[in-house]
Amino acid sequence: MDYLNIGDALSPVMVALLSGRDVARVPSQSDALRMACVGTIGHGFSGGEVWFWGTGCSNRLKPSSDAPPEAYQRPDNANFRVLATRGPVSEQLLTGEAEGSIGVYGDPVWLLPRFYRPSLPKRWKLGVIVHLSELSDRDVEAHVKEELLRYRVPPELAGEIRLINTVAPIGMAGIRDKIDEILSCERIVSTSLHGLVFAESYGIPCLSFPAHLAGGLQEVDLRQSGILDLRIVDLYRGLGLDRLVVYGQPAHLPTDWPALMAAIDQTWREKPFDAEALIAAFPLDLNPLQAPADGTIWDHPLLTGLTLQHDVRELNRKPKPQEERKGGWLSRWLR
Repeated sequence: MDYLNIGDALSPVMVALLSGRDVARVPSQSDALRMACVGTIGHGFSGGEVWFWGTGCSNRLKPSSDAPPEAYQRPDNANFRVLATRGPVSEQLLTGEAEGSIGVYGDPVWLLPRFYRPSLPKRWKLGVIVHLSELSDRDVEAHVKEELLRYRVPPELAGEIRLINTVAPIGMAGIRDKIDEILSCERIVSTSLHGLVFAESYGIPCLSFPAHLAGGLQEVDLRQSGILDLRIVDLYRGLGLDRLVVYGQPAHLPTDWPALMAAIDQTWREKPFDAEALIAAFPLDLNPLQAPADGTIWDHPLLTGLTLQHDVRELNRKPKPQEERKGGWLSRWLR
């Protein structure tokens, strides 16, 4: 790929920010000792020893496949060390035990404002963050599929409403610019999980924007199966919520943008988040990075040196016996 999905790309970034150490990628299916962090990725791991911190997990083994769904089951050939998960849904899937067995929840991206909180002017009244599946291409600018009428913005609101995707050029500057774009909005609605994480963690009023629900403001029961995307259920239940206000808008109908903005202003409240518990569960010694004197955290050489684009064939190369024994540098630092 010649682009980044910033939600996925922030996984090594968050580990480097907290640990002050370089991060190398290894295959999810491997005998190597490894750590899993940001994203709905837990279902992809098997083999070896895996430490999970703030990770999400699908209830389907291959959620992106067009084949008939196969329920996820914890693999027998792996040793899972679950320290924290995105929420209780992922906790139950990754531990095979009841919700609350670990009890430490949160997406690690929620900690990003501790490292990067710029003072930016608000350029748009509303940012609309779309999911990758709703895009017609992978350009940095958000080009949504033509049939999705709910994203049409009338000319008189074109300067007030910004369509945003999570696509960025490869590199720290690309990640920073995309986050700055989001932070330049007064409000956010999102079908992207990490669009909501960015908004909530930075205190930007926001709502989830499901396309399969009838139009308008409504409150949904997060414990009732199938109403919302399971990733979003997992995130907000991890914050201790059983109910969530959302703004439904069918894909084939235009959105009443002023009504949507009014709904955000009427209903959004800051969410509780136990950042200290998530940090305490971090499996490496804490050595947080600080921004260089002449730049932002994105200019730190440890971050600019991270490899964000990988040769999949090389990643899937079977480790040599001596590499397996060493377990990489991680074995020396996991607490």
